[in-house]
Amino acid sequence: MNTALVSLTKATVFSYVLTAIVFVVYGILLTYTETTEENIQIVVMMTTVISVLIGGIIASKGVNSKGLLFGMLVGIVYSIIMIMVGLCVLPVLKITYKMVMIIILSISAGGIGGIIGINTKKS
Repeated sequence: MNTALVSLTKATVFSYVLTAIVFVVYGILLTYTETTEENIQIVVMMTTVISVLIGGIIASKGVNSKGLLFGMLVGIVYSIIMIMVGLCVLPVLKITYKMVMIIILSISAGGIGGIIGINTKKS
């Protein structure tokens, strides 16, 4: 299999695993502590950005060039999967400002991660 595709797949899977772990921990905190739900949007956005940023770094470590492109691809794939899962839960797709912001942040964070990853890669 193509190493770029493998790298992209690993990075996207890692991003979602990290996102799931953070969401589960936050859910436990919400359930068993006095933490309120008012910070959910911030937690979702920060988790998405950090997960995709790390995913972009991972993706670009597996390729020889075009770190920006592969990082952005992680953000795009992450966003597409997020939208598809959302459609499974809520069959009506409603594009909101928050959704667009998360997609833009995902693609941007992935690109930045790709740049970081390709420039910190040992030759």
